[in-house]
Amino acid sequence: MDMVTPVSTSPSRVTNSVAALALMAVTALGATGCVATSRPAADTASSPAPSPTDSPAQPTSPPTTSAHADERLTAPVSTRIPATCGNITDPSSDLTLVSRVLPEGAIKLPPMPVLARGADCVSSQGSDDSYDWSPASEKDWNDLVALYTANDSAWFTEDGPRGTYLTYKIDGRYSQTFLFTGDAVILAPTKAATDAVIGPPLA
Repeated sequence: MDMVTPVSTSPSRVTNSVAALALMAVTALGATGCVATSRPAADTASSPAPSPTDSPAQPTSPPTTSAHADERLTAPVSTRIPATCGNITDPSSDLTLVSRVLPEGAIKLPPMPVLARGADCVSSQGSDDSYDWSPASEKDWNDLVALYTANDSAWFTEDGPRGTYLTYKIDGRYSQTFLFTGDAVILAPTKAATDAVIGPPLA
């Protein structure tokens, strides 16, 4: 009886055989119009993170401001109650205004047209700095700008998020400033101080 000598199978030959079978299977699937799909395991730790284009962009939340302050920053004059020294400041600020009291015997000058419908206010801390919020027309504003910037004046205008400023600087720092919001004018002792004046509440 003849002895059958077993054929040794090396690892490389097994690998080549598996690769050949896989290639034949892919070729057969392609010939029949089938497409093989694979689904990666959900818990695969080596899966790369999706690129920014793979997922929809998340909208950035706008900064939060109180509804009360937001309405007063954008509300037209026609929707507000009359301005007083007690109602034109931002409630979140530390600024408290009171009506200006002139010394006895002082002559009260008529207010400039751009501030004619506002209240004449000063800080309650005893400062003589003027604050105001007054309804004003674009003509009132243009007349004020023309008056203050005439004859090579140091006054100048610049645009900002709330409107147009009319201001000047002393030693590089903003000093007294008017702000025109489109239908009202704010007056404050500095440009930054206009932020605390947002006008009276809505009616």
